[in-house]
Parts: sequence; structure tokens; C-alpha cells
Amino acid sequence: MNKLILALAAVALLGACKQKDANNLEGGTVKIEGTIAGVESGWMEMIVPSRESEKVDSIKIEKAAFSHKLDVKSPDLLVIRLAGTQGSELAFWGDPGTVKITANKDSMWTSKIEGGATQGLFKDVEGKVRAIMEKGQALYPSYMAAQQQQNMPEMQRIEQQLMGLQTQAKDEAIKFAKANKGSVLAAYLGLVYLGQPGNETSLKSLYDSLAPGVQKTFFGKKISEMVTASAATAVGSPAPEFAMNDASGNPVSLSSFKGKVVLVDFWASWCAPCREENPNVVAAYNQFKDKGFTVFGVSLDKDKAAWEKAIVDDKLTWTHVSDLKYWDNAAAKLYKVQSIPANFLLDKEGRIIAKDLRGAALTAKLAEVLK
Repeated sequence: MNKLILALAAVALLGACKQKDANNLEGGTVKIEGTIAGVESGWMEMIVPSRESEKVDSIKIEKAAFSHKLDVKSPDLLVIRLAGTQGSELAFWGDPGTVKITANKDSMWTSKIEGGATQGLFKDVEGKVRAIMEKGQALYPSYMAAQQQQNMPEMQRIEQQLMGLQTQAKDEAIKFAKANKGSVLAAYLGLVYLGQPGNETSLKSLYDSLAPGVQKTFFGKKISEMVTASAATAVGSPAPEFAMNDASGNPVSLSSFKGKVVLVDFWASWCAPCREENPNVVAAYNQFKDKGFTVFGVSLDKDKAAWEKAIVDDKLTWTHVSDLKYWDNAAAKLYKVQSIPANFLLDKEGRIIAKDLRGAALTAKLAEVLK
């Protein structure tokens, strides 16, 4: 998913010609022909997110020109950049056939792309979303001025406007996806805009509306995996059982807490938002620990010393476990945790009754459950 978000964030102001049906999901060979001003010779790198690997294609630049061929199972998202650089990626869609790129090394995002119908749709939706987000960019000078003046009411007013624009951009993208449910782009937009916790119902609704062929693409299958995973950890479902070692090497199982209201809290010492949220969790724990509540901390650390130090520094006096495998933490993978902090509140029978509670929301829910 990180590659997918990166690709959208790096999306170019694109030019395209719609020469084929955007609902055509047939695979074939994509031939890329391009020029890049400012680079007489060198190398480009191509990332293909659907490969789900770190493999990068190397593309030689000679006399400011480059070309490359690759086979795709269906129209696919492709990302190119100058070798050894990051932050100036160019994302585009490769339909079978020829894609022509006219680029400049100093402004990859302004590149002109001439490709197939999927690329044409990509340009259309990118333009709609960009128009909305540019309104947000116009608000930043006012926000910075209010911040310098420590004008909290004005800062909060602008923050609300920015959040509204983000919602508007998401709604526009999903509206576009639903109107083009026969295109692989619809599945991609669903992943980018509805792939975060809290959007499970909307994501499933979009997936169910996709054409069967789109559901079978890489991006469609990713949505299917997320929908299945969200069902396994949906509110009302029994929490998946797991066991993991504590800092002393002793195994602790989730089921050992049955009979208590438990917050399964995924965090890490290196995660700044987690450390910022920890005082809220500590406060909730201290308020309700004598009423049948506890916290089961699951760390995505890989450095045991850093993990143990953070537990002491943040005064986290509940049970902690970790397999020290970073994002490969077995429990995090079981619960399909995509970002941290993340938490799941379980009732005394081990059913999930809430997810991703923060600050006052956690305290309010515990007061409701443990009244």
C-alpha cells in the first residue's frame, strides 16, 4: 500500500489520448518511449506496484531518450524516476500499446503522457482532485499566519476547512470510481481513498459494485483481501486469538485476559503518534483498571532495549508482548494492522466492541462499557 500512496502523491499533470475502451482489461505488451530534457545519458528506474516486490527495472537513457517494454496482465500502474532519486516520481497507467512520455528532469510532475484509455481516465480524476486540493493549498499561508500569532480559533477554523476539502476530494474520487466500475482504475481509487481504517463498509460497497474482471485484477484482489480482513476484525466479531512472548520470554495469550475488558494496543517505541497517544491510554488505564479493564500492548519494535525503555519512560504498567519483527509482527499481520497506533477494544467475552479509539473517545467508551 505504501507504494500505491506514493504513486498517487507523485502523480503528474498528465496529457493523454483515449484511444481504447477504458473497460478493456486485456493484458499485453506496454512499449514506453520517452525523452527527458536535462539528462543526456544515465538511467531511469521503474517500479511496478503490482509485483509486490522491491524489484526495480533499469532503463537506459541515451541522447536524452529512453525506451522500455514490459508485459502486463491488465492495464497497470507504473512509476518511473531518475535512478538514485526519490520524491520526484512520475506515475502513469500502462495500457497495452505505446505510451509516449515527454519529461524534464527538474519537473517530472509536469511530464506529458500520451497513452491509452486508462491513462485518460487517470488524467480526468487527477484533474478533479487536484482542483479541490489546490483550494486547500491556498489556505496554508493564512494557517501559518494564525499559528505564528497563536490564534487557536482561526487555526481550528482553517483546519476544519482543510478536512472538509479532503473529504470533498475523497468523495469526488469515489464518485468517479463508481461511474467507471468497469475500469481497473476504480479499484485503485478505492484502495487509495478507502483503504484506511473506518472505511470498511464503503470499501466493501465499492468492491461489490466493481465489474467481475476488475475484481480479479491486482488492485481488485487487494480490496478483497482488505474486505475479508476487516470482516475478521469487525465490531461484533470474536477477536482473533494469538500468543506472543513478553520481554522476559514468557508467552502470553490474548485469551488469558478473558473476563476483563481489554484494549489490544498496537504501538512501537519509534512511532511518534503512538508515544503522543500513550498518556491518554495511561490515563484511561489508571481510571478503569480497578473496574475490570486492562491493556494488552503489542509492540512493532525490533530493538528490545528501545521497546523496554519506552515502556518505562511512558509509564506503561500493563502487559506487553512483541516478537521484535517490526511490520512483520505476527499479531499485527493477523489483525491486518496497516498503521499505528491501532487498537481493538474487547468485551469480557473476547468480542470486538470498538476499534481505533483515541483520547476522550476511549475514556467515553470505557465509561459506557464499565458503568
